[in-house]
Amino acid sequence: MAPLALSALLLAGAPGALATSAVTEDAATATATATATATPTSQADARPKIRGLTSPLGQVADGVTPSAASVTEAVSDELASDWLGPADRRAVEIRDALTGEVLVERNADLRVTPASTTKLLSAAAIVTGLPPETTFTTRVVAGASPQEVVVVAGGDMLLARGEGDPEAVAGRVGVADLASQAARALQEQGVTGPVSVQLDLDHVAGPDVLDSWTDFWVSEGYTGRVVQLGLAEDVALPQAPSPADPPQEVARAFRAALEERGVEVTGSAKAEAEVVSVPADAAELASGTSAPLRDVLALALATSDNAMVEQLARQAAAAQGRPVDRSSVSTWILGVLESGYAIDTTGVELADASGLSEGTRIPVSVVADVLVAGADGSHPALQSVLAAGGLPIAGLTGTLEERFHLPVHDAAVGNARAKTGSLPNVTSLAGTVVTEDGRLLVYAMTADRIGEDGAVLEARSSLDEVVAQLARCGC
Repeated sequence: MAPLALSALLLAGAPGALATSAVTEDAATATATATATATPTSQADARPKIRGLTSPLGQVADGVTPSAASVTEAVSDELASDWLGPADRRAVEIRDALTGEVLVERNADLRVTPASTTKLLSAAAIVTGLPPETTFTTRVVAGASPQEVVVVAGGDMLLARGEGDPEAVAGRVGVADLASQAARALQEQGVTGPVSVQLDLDHVAGPDVLDSWTDFWVSEGYTGRVVQLGLAEDVALPQAPSPADPPQEVARAFRAALEERGVEVTGSAKAEAEVVSVPADAAELASGTSAPLRDVLALALATSDNAMVEQLARQAAAAQGRPVDRSSVSTWILGVLESGYAIDTTGVELADASGLSEGTRIPVSVVADVLVAGADGSHPALQSVLAAGGLPIAGLTGTLEERFHLPVHDAAVGNARAKTGSLPNVTSLAGTVVTEDGRLLVYAMTADRIGEDGAVLEARSSLDEVVAQLARCGC
């Protein structure tokens, strides 16, 4: 079963060409001749392209088992890059994914600042608290009087403002769809209006901003607010912060959608909805179900969404009967790694679930342990999240879309997958790659004292070069 599981990890979420063809350094640049006369007008135009080949992709477990000496030789120059900062702050572990054998180890047990590779530990815990097929339901119910309707949070912070898309992850449930259902239900009940729109936010309630986050992270959009109800369009992006109260934006969108469907609604377009608590048996007027947790968590990892990972970790901890304050969730994550994965968490300190807070320290050996667990077939729930896109594809998707863009990186494009991590003076990369001999490796790398300004880009490129060397390694 393990070899099949490994192949599934590689194939799921990959471009169509990769699902049937081997990836080689030549394949990554095969379209260069056809486009040689065109002048690139964007970074995407200049990025290496992948062409499907006729050689089928074999079972990665059948690849030649690499030797530690040959892998070490392949990456030694790249790991010696001055851009990675002091040698005693470069932590690296490269392992065979199937056997777990350590092939390269540099300061692997050093407690380093991991940044967002922390999310891999959280993901491993989340899928034990919530099965991958778990969905989150947003409901609209009758309030205390016939003239009151209440939007009840259920853990979906990716609602579409308009109609939902049943094939989408972000925007599967549409506020307009909920309004259509509710309008019909109100008409059937003879409620003519005006009605007031209220909110019930009792689902896994907690602070929307962690006490360990600086105002800068929130105000500049590096994280959104941890909410159990929100619009997909309000997910934070750098320099595009989320609104101050995402659930109220849902209420406003729902109010407007009701009015478009002929329901008279009280209050102005910008008015805040009253927050109430409704009984569990309140009459349901409308409901919508999110994409499965597997896909939502994969999206959160691929985009490195801090708030979404924190929100999912809260829900998973609550499902296990645990408190959802920051410290309790962090403790719960470590406990799951120890009891559910048999991972030694000695030296691990978690300040939050996302890696954004100051104070998180994780040896790269622990990150590598999680990746092996997600690749060797022993933990199918975690593997399903990583295979669904939780590990972005080098040069193509998620936080790796704008990386692996130099010719020296070509061998990894479309082959390697990784979770990135970035903080001031910190760069991390952890994921999987298939060698030239067809063997799957995992790697976890962190340098947490790199320089400032442009040094971060050079340091990232150096880590990308390490992965490219692994991809071209006949080890």
